[in-house]
Amino acid sequence: NEQLKSCDLGKVNLFLVNEIEGAQMTGKEELGEILDTLSELYPKAGIVMTLGGDGCVYQDASRRFFQGSFHVPVTDTTGAGDTFTGYFLSSLIGGMPVPEGLDMAAKASAIAVSRPGATASIPLRDEVLNSSL
Repeated sequence: NEQLKSCDLGKVNLFLVNEIEGAQMTGKEELGEILDTLSELYPKAGIVMTLGGDGCVYQDASRRFFQGSFHVPVTDTTGAGDTFTGYFLSSLIGGMPVPEGLDMAAKASAIAVSRPGATASIPLRDEVLNSSL
């Protein structure tokens, strides 16, 4: 935590962290306190905090969105976080509104965990868009 504090993270405009990383960055344990503290420390940044099977939350200076997870039979969780991150960042780059990007990323990672492997489990965009999730 002290090494992290020595870094200038004020220029970061988007943090993608899980609950454990958020707690380590803030010294807090409760989700709301973690998000509030991150917003105080980095007021210009957006924050995506993944919550495992409970979904994720996005927060920036003016809004907070919660995205639940899509419950599917889990075969292998390898690559689920990378799939989520890739789909979410791609949605932002493509100009998609944050709630839609969170939904797409959650669907993509749900599809990924239903398959074995890492790279082989990542769905193509059309598959995510046409999924019944």
